[in-house]
Amino acid sequence: MRDLTQITKDAIKDYKTKPNLFTNHNLFSRNRQLLLNAYFCLLSSSYGTEFVILRTVLENNNLMRLFNKNPQYAFEWLSEDAQKRFPKETQIKYGKSGKHDKKYKAGFVRKHVFEEIEQEKVRKDITQFYDDLCHYTHPNFRGWHELTGKLRDIEIILNMPHFQEKNAETAVGISLFLMQLTFKPFVETFKGYLAGFAYQLEEWQSNFNKLILRYND
Repeated sequence: MRDLTQITKDAIKDYKTKPNLFTNHNLFSRNRQLLLNAYFCLLSSSYGTEFVILRTVLENNNLMRLFNKNPQYAFEWLSEDAQKRFPKETQIKYGKSGKHDKKYKAGFVRKHVFEEIEQEKVRKDITQFYDDLCHYTHPNFRGWHELTGKLRDIEIILNMPHFQEKNAETAVGISLFLMQLTFKPFVETFKGYLAGFAYQLEEWQSNFNKLILRYND
């Protein structure tokens, strides 16, 4: 984690001209904290709550990719005060629309990130993945099942969630997948500052590949 901090420190000098560096530093840090919170939910068997958190992680990943693809979207996402901290040249280049605090719906982000014809299947798969995670957002969908149990023939509401092997396997697999997705836009964003960290990234990827094989399905 110290290495990641050093990477962003090296990039800070360019934040003033590249708004996607600034926004994606924010979003990556947010995802790092969300994934930690998701892990705590996993430990307590709160799978539904974990999936709600992981849906936000997925949306943040797509947003980072959108900002890398078009930094103007990144600039318009910032507050007016944050935009004013950039040099005049950057404000003129990316602020022609005059928009700030812009909100991006998940469908809009996916459409623009995966807009090429050859990415249509990826877009559909990501949309399906997103929809599956949405089933846990409201208690009238799937999330409430983790708090139900049976006492003889009577269904009861439990005081706390209980371990479910199938859900635990799914939760671990999705968490690992989204960790990988979180690093992908991070590397894309800061690729010009990673020269001294190639070995660590390759080692992490190698260890990740060995682990994720368990959850391929």
